[in-house]
Amino acid sequence: MAQRLAIIGGNVVTPQTVLENGIVLCEDGKIQFVGQATDAAPEPGAQILDAAGKFVFPGFIDTHFHGSGGDDVMANGSAGIQRISRAVLKFGTTGYLATTIAARHEELMRATEDTLAAEKADQGNFACAEILGLHIEGPYINPKFKGAQPESGIRDPDFAEVRELLDAAQGRMKIMTLAPELPGSLELIRWLRTEGVIASVGHSDADYDTALAAIDAGATRATHLYNAMSGVHHRKPGLAAAVLNEPGIKAELICDGVHVHPQMVELAWKAKGRDGIVLVTDATAAQGVGDGTYTLGDFQIQVRGPLCTLLDGVTIAGSVLTMNGALANARRFTRMSLVDLAYTASWLPAEACGVAARKGSLEVGKDADLAVLDADFSVSHTIRAGVVAYQREHAS
Repeated sequence: MAQRLAIIGGNVVTPQTVLENGIVLCEDGKIQFVGQATDAAPEPGAQILDAAGKFVFPGFIDTHFHGSGGDDVMANGSAGIQRISRAVLKFGTTGYLATTIAARHEELMRATEDTLAAEKADQGNFACAEILGLHIEGPYINPKFKGAQPESGIRDPDFAEVRELLDAAQGRMKIMTLAPELPGSLELIRWLRTEGVIASVGHSDADYDTALAAIDAGATRATHLYNAMSGVHHRKPGLAAAVLNEPGIKAELICDGVHVHPQMVELAWKAKGRDGIVLVTDATAAQGVGDGTYTLGDFQIQVRGPLCTLLDGVTIAGSVLTMNGALANARRFTRMSLVDLAYTASWLPAEACGVAARKGSLEVGKDADLAVLDADFSVSHTIRAGVVAYQREHAS
């Protein structure tokens, strides 16, 4: 018997508009119909989800994400990554890139193998977010802008290492963050492009000309705009200035109000527009857990409210931001539309992961991955492949 789900009566966010009193019909894991509730009816036997008064978004895809629920991508093996995949459902996240930090080569290899093992173990299981690949953040970054990255894991590009990582990842490496000013970085950017990997510039002291050279070599993304990079100075424009000014590069934004001041988020939105902004969390194991001490790679980090730092209490070390929180903040900071929010939190990330043909928007034939949010952007339900994978207690 076909598995059917009907989400009825919500404000359905399509690629073009928001359908008030909309309906989304799902069958056997795929979207079968998106439109007005007056134009279609659920098939007999369909599970009904009443979304009246709620927003119905495509499931969110987090492309820069280190952990959740007390688990870290690099610290807790494949079982920890599987637990992460379940923890993020409560935030509307239906897919993500497991993101590493700068580390010894053998540690990066192990994290890669653990990620693939977790992905294989969860294949066909829809009670979890889908692992869509890896984001290798570092190790080829500038120590001057290391942020919370361990200096012991930072080094200049090593092509033999990258070859091993690419082979181990079996096509699952989607993004690599690197500093373009390091020796060999521009050549590595060109090579990554031929391998189908997005080169993302970040943790970098690059000047404007070096940033242009990186874009010319094939870099198309910037890791957490403004953070851990040379900045916006009127006589000495750095990487952040180039990212804002150059249309050929997309910028990650961490909209937690801590990493980036709301007015600088607004500046980025005005400069880049929806085609140039990707919402990410940069979340750590502390996501969704609360204040306390946690692990980020080899470091201990402490969380006090929205602030996530090393034990020095000063150096920002990832975030506790959630994807639904990122949307709420982005809307408040920039007044971007619901359609643009879906584009920056779902479709552009899906494109980066190479899955935009089947994910990232509410369209017929795509995977039935959805996030149902209340008016305050809290998550009521998360649907994976047409299955209600998360339902908030007491959610109607």
